[in-house]
Amino acid sequence: MGMAISIFSHWIRARRALQLYNAMGFQVSASNSFAAVLIGYFMNYFIPRAGEVSRCAALSKTNQVPVEKSLGSVVTERVVDMLILFLILAVIFILQFDFLMRFLEGYGTETPNQASSGSNLKFILGILILVGLMGVYLLRKQLAKLPLVQRFAGLFSGFAEGLMSIRKLKNPGLFIAESLLIWICYILMMYFCLFALDSTSHLGVMECLTVFAIGTIGVVLPAPGAGAGTYHFFVMQALLLFGVAKEDGIAYATLVHGAQMLILILLGLLASSYVFMKGKIENGKA
Repeated sequence: MGMAISIFSHWIRARRALQLYNAMGFQVSASNSFAAVLIGYFMNYFIPRAGEVSRCAALSKTNQVPVEKSLGSVVTERVVDMLILFLILAVIFILQFDFLMRFLEGYGTETPNQASSGSNLKFILGILILVGLMGVYLLRKQLAKLPLVQRFAGLFSGFAEGLMSIRKLKNPGLFIAESLLIWICYILMMYFCLFALDSTSHLGVMECLTVFAIGTIGVVLPAPGAGAGTYHFFVMQALLLFGVAKEDGIAYATLVHGAQMLILILLGLLASSYVFMKGKIENGKA
């Protein structure tokens, strides 16, 4: 069930991308978009972060979409994905604050005053954030003149420009809904995989959200094999918070990551063959 949901999430990602291609004036079939997405994941297992370029190269073969234009659409997708991910992580952080702080403080070690220290830390963090925002507001003119701030402002402006392509979408609401559905599928995939092992089958949705939040760190970090090693470490540490032994935590992470890897490598090879044949057909027409 978990792997089926994972594949479905990739299909939704491919469907979502169609809206951006249409906004740029390119008619791309769902099958071509899906094949490009699978090739992207396939390449990430061998060269970190090479998937985006490979995905765009695949579309240039099947639909003659210029790589630079499809790369722009990928930037838009990534910005939306990151915003939604930050929103999800923020909600998880609030709901599972004490567990996440235990992870940050000692990778699962408990302290006698854990509950009270967690409440105090919430208050201190709130005060620091409030003071920081007030300081930024009061010193906004002076800060705006700093080269570092200007550079970050330029980067933000570039991201904002990429996001503006959403305005050209025929159905931006559907685009956002599909973006949310992708992340919900990721969480559900991890949740259903919990039942594959006796040592994790007792965990519920809230525990799964915590494991997802911490495991995301391992996925985001650039590492060969699309997070292999780093993902296993962070998931194992997260499961320690709920009394799951290290060996069982590694087994769960290996199950989730390994099953996805095998399926995506197989599908990636099939997608590569599909794109190769489509490319030959398109070249024959030209």
